[in-house]
Amino acid sequence: MKNKIIPYNPKLKEFARQLRKNSTLSEVLLWQKIKQRALGVQFHRQVPLLEYIVDFYCHELRLAIEIDGKSHAYTYNEDAFREGQLDRFGVQVIRFSNEEIKNNLFSVLLTLQETVDKLHQDKSTHALNKTPLRSPQGDSSTSPFTFPKKEKLKSKTLFESLFKEGMSVSHFPLKLIYLNTSFEDDSKIKVGVVAPKKKFKSAVDRNRIKRLLREAYRLNKSLIFNNIEGNFAFLFLYLGNKMPSYVDIESAMQKLMEDFLKKESHEKID
Repeated sequence: MKNKIIPYNPKLKEFARQLRKNSTLSEVLLWQKIKQRALGVQFHRQVPLLEYIVDFYCHELRLAIEIDGKSHAYTYNEDAFREGQLDRFGVQVIRFSNEEIKNNLFSVLLTLQETVDKLHQDKSTHALNKTPLRSPQGDSSTSPFTFPKKEKLKSKTLFESLFKEGMSVSHFPLKLIYLNTSFEDDSKIKVGVVAPKKKFKSAVDRNRIKRLLREAYRLNKSLIFNNIEGNFAFLFLYLGNKMPSYVDIESAMQKLMEDFLKKESHEKID
C-alpha cells in the first residue's frame, strides 16, 4: 500500500536540510539506533509535516518522534496544539526528553519497539480483519511491555476503596496505594495514575507526568506480574513539586514494585 503523503510547507525543506547537518547529541544517539530499519521500519530525519518539522518520521506507520530539549520545558501548550494538528492527519507523536535519550536509551528503544509493533499489528488487524494474538496475561500483543485498556483503573468505587482501605508503599517521588480485590474480566492488575492538581495547575503538565508514570509502569510491570497471587488495584501518585525526568520516575517505580512484593510476601507469612 502506498504511503499517505502528509502536506507540508515547501519553505521548510531548506530549514530541515540545515537541521540534519546540525543534529544535537540526543538526535545522533537515537538515529544510530533506529536508522536502516533497525526497528523493522524506515525512519527519516527532520521531516516537514504541515507547518512543522519533526525530528524523526516513519511514513509507513505515520509515526513521529520528537526529542524535547530545554526549550520545551515550558512549551507544553504549543506542543499539545502541534500534536493535535498532526493527529488530524493520522500522525501519532511520541516524545522523549534529552535526558531520557542520554541516560536511559534502552528504555527509550523498548518503548519505540513496542509502539512500532503495536502500530504494525493494528494496521494488519485492520487490513485482514483478524483478531490479534493474545499473551497469557491477556494483553492484545505478544509483547510483555503493553498496557492495554482493560488494565486501566476506571472504577470510581475502586478509587474510593483504595483511599479508604488500601495499603501503601512509598519511594520519593512516587507512592503506590494498592488493594487486593477482584475484577469481572481476567485482568490481574488494574492501574491508575495521579498527578496533583494543586501542585501542577496546567493540565498539559499533569498529562505529561501521568504519561511518564504509565510508561515506567508499562516497561517494568513484568517485575510483578509473574510474582503475585490474586488481583490488585494499583494507584500511583506523584509526590514531587517539579516536573520529573523519566529516569527518576522509572527508578522510583522499580523500587516501589520491589517494596510491594516484599510487603506482600511478609503479609502472606504473617
